[in-house]
Amino acid sequence: MSKETEEPRFKRISWIVWGVLAVLMVFLVSAFVHAMTLNHTLREKVAVLEPMLAEQQAENATLQAQLAYVQSDAYIEAWAREHAGMTYPEETLVIPVAVTPTPSPTTPQASATPTPAPTPQPFWERWWQALFGG
Repeated sequence: MSKETEEPRFKRISWIVWGVLAVLMVFLVSAFVHAMTLNHTLREKVAVLEPMLAEQQAENATLQAQLAYVQSDAYIEAWAREHAGMTYPEETLVIPVAVTPTPSPTTPQASATPTPAPTPQPFWERWWQALFGG
């Protein structure tokens, strides 16, 4: 082969290589842009979710403390005193009894007078009011 026939072939191969490199470069740039957009979106979601996570962790800590208290002897003693009315053997339970006043026989009782039942409206008047608000 002569030098003149090799040169166009070399140029053709060179253009193919440059074309492949250009396509590869476009692909890499688009992948980088996509990765940057995804990174930005994920950072926004993290910024929204972090306060929610902190709130849930605080609630979890509160619930863990409440669970520890409910499982303790102090809770059982407080519940027994307040709700079950229990005492220690050397203590005396005092239950206050409120005296309810009884009505005296001299006070006249007001008799309940029945209120008259309203007369029902005719069917057509109820429809008229429902349709036209009158």
